[in-house]
Amino acid sequence: MTLLLGIVIFGVYSAALLAIGGVGFTLQFGVTNVLNLAFGSILTACIFAEYGLTGRSSNIWVAMAVGAASGAVISLLLGHVVVGAFLRRGASGFGIAMVTIAISLMVQFGLEAIQGPFVLAYTASTHSTMNIGGVVLSSGQLTTIIVAVVVMVAVHLLLRTTKLGLAMRATAADVSLTRGCGVSPARTRAVAWLLSGALCGVCGVLLGIGEGSFSSSTGSDFFITLAAAAVLGGIGKPYGAMIGALLIGIMSQAAAAVISPSYKTIAAWIILIAVLVLRPQGILAEFASERELVA
Repeated sequence: MTLLLGIVIFGVYSAALLAIGGVGFTLQFGVTNVLNLAFGSILTACIFAEYGLTGRSSNIWVAMAVGAASGAVISLLLGHVVVGAFLRRGASGFGIAMVTIAISLMVQFGLEAIQGPFVLAYTASTHSTMNIGGVVLSSGQLTTIIVAVVVMVAVHLLLRTTKLGLAMRATAADVSLTRGCGVSPARTRAVAWLLSGALCGVCGVLLGIGEGSFSSSTGSDFFITLAAAAVLGGIGKPYGAMIGALLIGIMSQAAAAVISPSYKTIAAWIILIAVLVLRPQGILAEFASERELVA
């Protein structure tokens, strides 16, 4: 019983991290139609930025604020300066995806040059804990779950109750019609890049603090699981990313608890491959089909 409860609780914690990052990743794609494969490296860059700028602050809220700000700036620069330049020259979606991979490698190896041959670690500090049926959850893990719930509610309210959310949904559906209604697709896309980067930064900081240490490849490794959650839910659909994150989080945690911790990432890969074979359009299918991500 304790094992099952542990799988559920830590699965929800893993899902919380995946949901924060996954919603940012898929929200940006849904609005801009640009597959940002540099998302993992941006996530790592946000951890490095927070680690350097705050002096390894023990205040998790300050850390998240710094991570969100740095992620928003990096993401906007990537979207407006780099991707925007290629779009103006008529680059294809596939070509831009390759560009983001190149950017990802540049960021990762640039950070590795800064980091050196060391794994950077947060200063150990005493955290309060909560005992739930014999399963011990740290205050940092509990904070991550709470932040994820707040983010999910905020994204829902943004998309369903605000003019900006309406503009984002309209831009995702039909750019020409949106422009004809007096809405600027360029500004809406810029906001999407900002929001995506902010969520990426928050996710990165919470991941770094939760793991206790990080390296230049931390974000890229985590991005594999995050992408699996996004694809499972239906790429481009924020609500699908939430569902996918929950399923991936619990399934990968179950694999880690029942088989071996080393199977946690492997489980995400297996789920991703199975989804691509059996239902490549994901749980919420229509958007992926419209964007020609699947045959």
